[in-house]
Amino acid sequence: MSEYVLTIDLGTSGPKTAVFTVEGDYIDGEFEPVELKLSDHGGAEQRPDDWWAGIVAGMKRLRERGAVPEQGFAAISVTSQWSGTVAIDSQGEPVCDSVIWMDSRGATDIAKLVGGPIKVQGYDPRKLRRWISLTGGVPSLSGKDPIAHIHWLRRTKPELNDRTDMYLEPKDWLNLKLTGVRAATYDSIVMTWVTDNRDLGNVRYSPELLALAGLKREWMPDLIPATSFVGNLTEDAALELGVSAGIPVIGGTPDVQSAAVGSGAVQDYEGHLYLGTSSWLSC
Repeated sequence: MSEYVLTIDLGTSGPKTAVFTVEGDYIDGEFEPVELKLSDHGGAEQRPDDWWAGIVAGMKRLRERGAVPEQGFAAISVTSQWSGTVAIDSQGEPVCDSVIWMDSRGATDIAKLVGGPIKVQGYDPRKLRRWISLTGGVPSLSGKDPIAHIHWLRRTKPELNDRTDMYLEPKDWLNLKLTGVRAATYDSIVMTWVTDNRDLGNVRYSPELLALAGLKREWMPDLIPATSFVGNLTEDAALELGVSAGIPVIGGTPDVQSAAVGSGAVQDYEGHLYLGTSSWLSC
């Protein structure tokens, strides 16, 4: 069995592709910048195909340096920017640019969705109670969550609605690109606010929350734990990456969770500071 893992980290500035040992030692890596499209009224988009092209370019440079091990990889795992939305067709191809975590154009849509005749800090108390009791949180009024992205896309780009088969997080779209399997992890789906999270080992879609969110179950991918097997690397993806087909791909986790694990802050009251395109202090 190979002693190496191929890792992909899709940041807002672009994807990083790296080789690690199974013990977590860094061997070599590459970065490829991608365009960020900012527009009026809070728009922020990127082309998913640019993400993939950046990964392919990074892998090419790693191969040219001899950094890709001859025995191949034991597994592939992806982490990425979180709270973005990739609308895909029945073939898994994006129907438009991805609306990423910085995009706030859905703020008006989310305000209508979570509001009511009586509002507390912008929220209908009855809706607030149901979301908090089942998910542990509530959609942000900023419009930057996928629930807001989806409503904004469907309202402003109705010509795409019939072509759109599903909505995926950036990480989960990359896993689809690698394996051909549509799936979200228990943590990547959270910001869509349609899952019952009370049992963290068995997160499931809630029909009540789907109705409350105005979303359909068929628009959402199946759910798996972050440490679960998604599928094997396809022949097409392997050819582009220059590695062997069949490598197991693991679900992975978004950047917020990956940063906590990578910092070692995994116990109660252990904090870490993250600095990137966005920054946070977490405990």
